[in-house]
Amino acid sequence: MRVEPWGPDAVRVRARLGGPVLDGLPGALLPGHQERLLSAARAATPNTALVLVSAYPYAVDPAPLRAMLWTAHGGQAAGTALARVLAGDVSPAGRLPQTWYADDSDLPGLLDYDVIGSRQTYLYFEGTALFPFGHGLSYASFAYDGLSARADGETVRVSCTVTNTGDVTADEVVQLYLRAMNPSVPRPRRELAAHRRVTLAPGGSLEAVFGLPLSAFAFWDVAQGRRRLEPGPYELLVGASSEDIRLRTTLTLDGEPAAPRPVRERGLEAADFDEQSGIEIVDRSRTSGDAVTAATGRTGELVYRSCDFGEGARGVTAELSGEGAAEISLDGGPALAVLTPAPATSTSDPYEYAIVRAGFTADGVHDVRLVLRGTLRLARVGFSG
Repeated sequence: MRVEPWGPDAVRVRARLGGPVLDGLPGALLPGHQERLLSAARAATPNTALVLVSAYPYAVDPAPLRAMLWTAHGGQAAGTALARVLAGDVSPAGRLPQTWYADDSDLPGLLDYDVIGSRQTYLYFEGTALFPFGHGLSYASFAYDGLSARADGETVRVSCTVTNTGDVTADEVVQLYLRAMNPSVPRPRRELAAHRRVTLAPGGSLEAVFGLPLSAFAFWDVAQGRRRLEPGPYELLVGASSEDIRLRTTLTLDGEPAAPRPVRERGLEAADFDEQSGIEIVDRSRTSGDAVTAATGRTGELVYRSCDFGEGARGVTAELSGEGAAEISLDGGPALAVLTPAPATSTSDPYEYAIVRAGFTADGVHDVRLVLRGTLRLARVGFSG
């Protein structure tokens, strides 16, 4: 969207929007009386600007409008601030803190919190966003040049030159994203690592410098239960939004290679799965923690890759609540153990877990598959020698 100051010679704003929704939250249509007001304003004058004040996007098509301006809820001076932006007294510099999707069909169910499996948010969404995370325009244009990146001890230093190529003094928000290029597990398409807001006069340039700790490149490794910096190449991307990337470069970092899950020592936290089907993540207790359960009317399946049983396991335990059965198998084979809470331990309270034990034999490294049936909540699985 291109926004220009209002006045007799105002330039038309070009924008498209249809049926947007917030990351994980459906969008909404304007109330009927507001749609009628907007239509009347459009009919009265072509110089109509739509200002949306909301916590999430609306399904509004601003194509017939000269401009659309979105803001979250502000204070008592919000009206004055908006008027100054529309009049061109101030160049806007806000950036979207969410993705505006083209349609509800781009998102899974509202209660689906597996953002990796369902490819949600700007981190994993692979479709074309209506307005991407980090989007925002001003009354000026900006050029990017001279990207450099180098590792300096425990810090990665990144810099580029930004130039105001417009006719007015304005702010640009320089955004730095990173991406693991050869990850051993699914990682984000890109993730915001840093940003910097700079003010530049027409023709002015500035070197934007970022210092990223190596920990910014690490991820939470569910196999180890901690953050891990993976060795290999990383792409650094600089631009004006998560999709408006102007510069990119590659940097190779040392790190800790992937290792099997030490399940004899650590067991398996249920929500630390690698893959799932028919599963919902639920609260483990009333105050904290995660557990999993099969979605209503479905059989849930969980896969935990590369589980190392060390010198061997001869038993399995599971923390379960509710009714049903948990079946455990290795490498896609038949069930080796079935864990079912005894009727005497089953209660209507989903937060009262019972420790269920069964015989189980495994050696070496295998993929573990768990199948959940019924209303069971599974918090954790352990293995004993």
